[in-house]
Amino acid sequence: MKIYNLKKLWFLLCTVAISSCISGCQMLHSDNVSLMAVPLQVSFENEAKIAKLSQQLYIKDIDNDTKMQLLYKRAVLYDEIGLKAFAQRDFTHILNIDSTVPEVYNYLGISAANNGDYDAAFLSFNSAIELDPNYYYAYFNRAVALYQYQRYQSAFDDILTYYRFDINDPLRLLWIYLIAEKLDQAKAKSLLIDAYNQLADKTVWGSDIVAFYLGKISEKQLMDNIQQGVDNNKILAQRLCETYFYLGKYYQSKGNNKRAEVLFKYALANNVYNYLEHKQALFEIKQLTDKQ
Repeated sequence: MKIYNLKKLWFLLCTVAISSCISGCQMLHSDNVSLMAVPLQVSFENEAKIAKLSQQLYIKDIDNDTKMQLLYKRAVLYDEIGLKAFAQRDFTHILNIDSTVPEVYNYLGISAANNGDYDAAFLSFNSAIELDPNYYYAYFNRAVALYQYQRYQSAFDDILTYYRFDINDPLRLLWIYLIAEKLDQAKAKSLLIDAYNQLADKTVWGSDIVAFYLGKISEKQLMDNIQQGVDNNKILAQRLCETYFYLGKYYQSKGNNKRAEVLFKYALANNVYNYLEHKQALFEIKQLTDKQ
């Protein structure tokens, strides 16, 4: 190839690259979304833990209590790295040994809801609560499943129960609002204001998201504040998963489904598989896609 042609090709490539960069930056700037983390990867440490747990489970004559503990630890690790079928298999195995473990019913309820099997989901959550009325995660996950199933009053009752276990958790406030606005938007806003004012510490993580919902800070301020107190990529990825999801819900409530869908995809991009916000972002994207 002639030198002239090489120079021409180089000029064209540089032009395309610069144009793409400007276009991408404009898109991010217009959406006030410019902060990203390195998507979480399966760590060697987790792989080694799973391998060790699997070896221990192969030991003959292992007692049931030990087997259940090993299965539970492995299932949690499988869930963390996105291997849902493997996690469900281990959790189901635990129930075959002992059918009185509320944590297992809670997980199986989440899994069933994610698959759209709400009858099985509610049965599992009900079992978890019957076994332990103070197992508050079951109330939360049942509330989210009821929200998906459009049983908003029942969802609201459950989310209030969950909230009362810890009134200083800002993310619980957001779910009260998200569910309550399906019943009465004005009342939902009033509830969020009252609950926010009662927070003992408005500097804890999640408070800024509530403050954004209430119009106390801008989206840019919210994104700028995310990195405060963050010292590693994993925490940043977790915070971004949560923030982008709740931003998506905010814009969805304003009728901006296009932007909401983009934000839900940003939430997924962090690969925080075991976070409810990751699972819920998948649900919301499917709902938006089905409406198109």
